[in-house]
Amino acid sequence: MIKKILMIYLVIGLAGLYGQTTSNLLWSDDFEDGDAEGWLFYDDATGPSNWFVDGGYLNQITNIGENSLGTHAVAGLASWDNYTLSANVVSTDDDYLGVIFRYQNAGNYYRLVVSSQAGRIRLQKRVAGILETMDQVNMMWPLCTYNISIDVQNDSISVYLNNQPYFAVIDTSFAAGRVGFTTINNNGSFFDDIEVYDRLSIQPLDNSLVINRGPYLQNVLGDSATVMWRTNLHTNSIVEYGLSTTESELIGLTTATKNHEIVLRGLLRDEEYVYRVFSNAQVSEWSSFRSASLPDDPFSFALLGDNRTNFLRHGEISAAIAEETPDFLINVGDVVQYGHRSDWDTEFFNPMADLIKTMPIYVSIGNHEKESSHFSEYFAFPDPDHEHYYSFEYGNTFFIFLDNNIAAYPDANYPALDEESDQYSWLEEQLGSAAAQEAEWLFVLGHVPVYSVGTSNNYPLNREVILPLLLDYGVDIYFAGHIHDYERGYSEGLHHIISGGGGGPLSPRVRSIPEITIHEANYHYCMIQVNGSLLGFQIKDQNQILLDQFIINKDPVAVSGKEPVQPQRLKLFNYPNPFNASTMVEFSLPEAGEYTITIYDIMGHPVKVLADGFAQAGTYWLHWDGDDANGRVAPSGIYTCLITTDYGNSQIKISYVK
Repeated sequence: MIKKILMIYLVIGLAGLYGQTTSNLLWSDDFEDGDAEGWLFYDDATGPSNWFVDGGYLNQITNIGENSLGTHAVAGLASWDNYTLSANVVSTDDDYLGVIFRYQNAGNYYRLVVSSQAGRIRLQKRVAGILETMDQVNMMWPLCTYNISIDVQNDSISVYLNNQPYFAVIDTSFAAGRVGFTTINNNGSFFDDIEVYDRLSIQPLDNSLVINRGPYLQNVLGDSATVMWRTNLHTNSIVEYGLSTTESELIGLTTATKNHEIVLRGLLRDEEYVYRVFSNAQVSEWSSFRSASLPDDPFSFALLGDNRTNFLRHGEISAAIAEETPDFLINVGDVVQYGHRSDWDTEFFNPMADLIKTMPIYVSIGNHEKESSHFSEYFAFPDPDHEHYYSFEYGNTFFIFLDNNIAAYPDANYPALDEESDQYSWLEEQLGSAAAQEAEWLFVLGHVPVYSVGTSNNYPLNREVILPLLLDYGVDIYFAGHIHDYERGYSEGLHHIISGGGGGPLSPRVRSIPEITIHEANYHYCMIQVNGSLLGFQIKDQNQILLDQFIINKDPVAVSGKEPVQPQRLKLFNYPNPFNASTMVEFSLPEAGEYTITIYDIMGHPVKVLADGFAQAGTYWLHWDGDDANGRVAPSGIYTCLITTDYGNSQIKISYVK
């Protein structure tokens, strides 16, 4: 289960607003039992709704809504009269969501609803089916996750959001009734920890300094790395880092800020570093990361996109990626539903907090980020002059990130990408640069795809303006998101990958086009392994079940056909992993000598000797077809592949799935 992302602010039992010193819990539900027993669901608009319990939350994930009405859920006793309702809510969609109280029936109740997109907080009542606004605040609510508290005492109604008072009205329409939740046009509604007490007591918020995001990593490139974190108050920024906790140094800035960004320089390549951050007296736990690999070394990265809306699925995918231990992460956009809200933690940073404190993430801006200033505030970029579109080199690969949301929304206020635009000129310059053209692999990433079976939109800007550039300059793969599925295709020498299954509502297939041949409507992530002229690609769901895999080999004859590069150390690597037919095993010998490569089962018994002999220094390839020494098919399971030499040993785990 994903860790709950909100602590209850309401504290019952202290000296209250009304002078009571004690209070009694009348009823509560935290949905940890996995069901919605005792709850009743009603659709006020044309449906259907979809209420269910998942991950310790009561969820509603459809866009049901019409004329300010949608769907609601209620529980409790109709006889409750004077009470305090407290509930934690998560609105990852940006439409209306809230609580219901003194509920008598579907046409008679009070409610409090909030919408970031509409920029309104409304206290309302519905009498005989007619909805009336009693009080309203016009503001963009900045949070996805927050607490709503309602206190009703006789004819007085008091409303609190995160313990701050918003409304106090007198009304006599309803004297008693049940409690519940409501959503209108909100397909990202999560409800938790609903409690009903007989009276209210508020504990003032603790405004002391805390680190409320991170630390997390950016731009682990060359001999540098960027550490970022966020605090609730403006304060200084210090990072302690080194090869161990006892061999460390400090670097910092005295400028007070909430968004902290420190660049570490002079790092040794391919080394494990530890670090922690300080903001005044606040200090994080020690974390670690591996500095950028050596230029000729193999590397891997994980790719996902469109994680917005469902932080539960995003958390599961992040946990699965963590087990893969890639060198870095890439997200192809729509990391949040509504970028203008300052709360990017609920949907993005919190679900992958453990992941991005150990490896950097690079993001291609999506349309749901809304060109918000938060994108530049919350991420660091390799080139400060280019933030919404940028590039970097890693190993033998050149990456180019675009802001191409205008391709999907030509009438919106997104950066231009036509042939007269600054971004187009920059893109052509990057594609033609020596770094791009001399790289073994050239990848371009943009949120909006060129081809997709998940939409009827042909994206003419991408096809007519951007695609010719990609083809002219020999781009190997174009990665995109935007469509909430996985798609793969190949056309005119260019591979097309769509990875939009990070958490958003999944898209069913709507058409067939020749450029896309593989389609999966699943939550998923991609693992890409780059090793010289070989690229291995696996797509897995949040349970690490393999959905698709393929290999691109630019030199299918043999590595030995090229002038060999002298390996610097003993290495062992295989792809694909897991495999179900055959896996390619690569090994690098830094010096000439005898070597043996053996497959062992989980009990440590030898299964098969793959190679035993003498070789010069170099990189070599062989295959294992999942058989034992007698040619029989080995059972499914986890195996160890061990290479032994006179100067050292190395081993890897190989998963065989029949």
